[in-house]
Amino acid sequence: MKNAMIVDKSTVSVTARRKELISRLLAGHCELCKAVDDIVVHHVRTLAELADRSQPHPEWVTVMLRKRRKTLVVCGSCHTTIHTDG
Repeated sequence: MKNAMIVDKSTVSVTARRKELISRLLAGHCELCKAVDDIVVHHVRTLAELADRSQPHPEWVTVMLRKRRKTLVVCGSCHTTIHTDG
């Protein structure tokens, strides 16, 4: 076996699609008011939590339910409003 030849398989480059949340963060604007300062992510455990809320829903709840997302990229001001209006 002194003449054994080792042949490595060629590597295949894979281009992974960027996660949607990362793309939304990199867009750099609030999904509610379009502000570009102090961008953060608001997160809920389940969309069912939001659907069970009393009617009418605040704007942020409506946006999350319509887009079927548990995360919302918002500015600091909108994030404060979300937590105070709860």
